[in-house]
Amino acid sequence: MILVTMPAADDGPSYDEEFYEFVPPPPDVQHERLGALRQLTAAGIPCALWGEDALQFVHRVATSLFDQQILVPDDLLVSAASVLQNECWVPSAHNPGDLAMERWEPGRGGTVPWPKAIRLAHKDLPPEDMVEPTYIMHPLPSHVLLLPQSYYGIDLRNHGRRLRSMVPPLPPSNAGILVPEFHTFLEGLIHFLIHPPVLHEGGMMKHTIHLRYLCSWRVQYDPRNQPAPGELLPEEEKILDELETEDARWYMNRRFMTRKPFWTDAFEEYKQLKLDAARKSNLGMNSLHALNCVVNNSAAVLPQFTVSHLGSGDS
Repeated sequence: MILVTMPAADDGPSYDEEFYEFVPPPPDVQHERLGALRQLTAAGIPCALWGEDALQFVHRVATSLFDQQILVPDDLLVSAASVLQNECWVPSAHNPGDLAMERWEPGRGGTVPWPKAIRLAHKDLPPEDMVEPTYIMHPLPSHVLLLPQSYYGIDLRNHGRRLRSMVPPLPPSNAGILVPEFHTFLEGLIHFLIHPPVLHEGGMMKHTIHLRYLCSWRVQYDPRNQPAPGELLPEEEKILDELETEDARWYMNRRFMTRKPFWTDAFEEYKQLKLDAARKSNLGMNSLHALNCVVNNSAAVLPQFTVSHLGSGDS
């Protein structure tokens, strides 16, 4: 059982009046950092900015930047890596994923949270940074992490209103780069937590922190006036109204209403309840289908008998 901590609203960095007034880097800096994504869109590969970059650039969260996480369709993961290696990127000397995550809980269900991810390093990195990144290339990412879209329940080819472009304010050359709307980001993180590709304590914690930051900067919690369990703040009600997936509605409703930590066994219990409900629903539908078949078959015979009988009675 892995504890997935959902801290209280005041459990985090120190708070002051300007705590949430973070201003992302200007468009020219963001543009410079997004070179790998422009390579992918130029090659016709759908992609979306994810992780800390999306938190900071799109949702104005004051977070540091590490590996640049990029979502791509599962079937184009290898192709995406090949496209990037044609220019500035080379295979990473280390396994995919954040080194900090691997050092934190190695061997707990896998060495990385993303077993199918592909991690690439910038070709200009000094050899020692290939192993222990210092992020000296800022604003360029020293590494990119290509992630299958299925890890986050997202379809980049058919996303509707779940994703949007970064243009404007970025230059038109970035028009093909997708970024998650607030509810999409939240739903994706929750999808990963409830349906992880592999149980990994560091990965679960990382995604939980991203989720917490996303909500904190949206709601702007004040530790001097915390909501009580069972009490919803107006902005939390708006978040619940925006969510489109059943998993996200369950998770966030429980998170807001209880203000308590989550455990992976709670996820398993939730999934079992969903499975049981689906089985009962299917059983009910099968019973209804069988009843409809009987009624339809009867309707196909009885009217003929009735018409014939009435006709003979009239004659």
